[in-house]
Amino acid sequence: MGFFDRFRKAGPTRPEALGVTARAGQVLAPVTGRVIKLEDVSDEVFSCGAMGRGCGIEPTDETVYAPVSGTLTAAGAPNFHAIGITGDAGAEVLIHVGVDTVEMHGDGFTVFAEQGAHVSAGEPLLSFSKQRIAAAGHDTVVIMALTNTDDLASVDLAHEGDVDAGDVVVTFAT
Repeated sequence: MGFFDRFRKAGPTRPEALGVTARAGQVLAPVTGRVIKLEDVSDEVFSCGAMGRGCGIEPTDETVYAPVSGTLTAAGAPNFHAIGITGDAGAEVLIHVGVDTVEMHGDGFTVFAEQGAHVSAGEPLLSFSKQRIAAAGHDTVVIMALTNTDDLASVDLAHEGDVDAGDVVVTFAT
């Protein structure tokens, strides 16, 4: 380590995994916060159901964890604000941090996972700065939608109100 390396700011460290399991038909909360119905989120594309059924979470924490075990279909640049997972149990889950945060071009986001990787439920996927998102004039809600809702027999909100990352928030049947 050189002399000037001591003064460099280190990026966010990767948090520990949650140590949870999502059973078949369960989707876990990707972040700690307050669960709201998807139709109540401020992004019209999600609230009208065009992206599928799911929920929004007003975050109190700034780490997003895998809500299911599966393969990452979207992660990293240029989508620092969004993660897509094709779940092992059949759900295709999209997690979108904030509204219109694509305009931030990754500022305030750190991705811990790579597209194509297989992740387990509860693994950290990304961190974000609620302060930077709000300062940019965007809603900080974390939106989670099952994009293959039409291919599933049912998708139901299992929990509203306060939730910890790793708690069951959506259930589905194939």
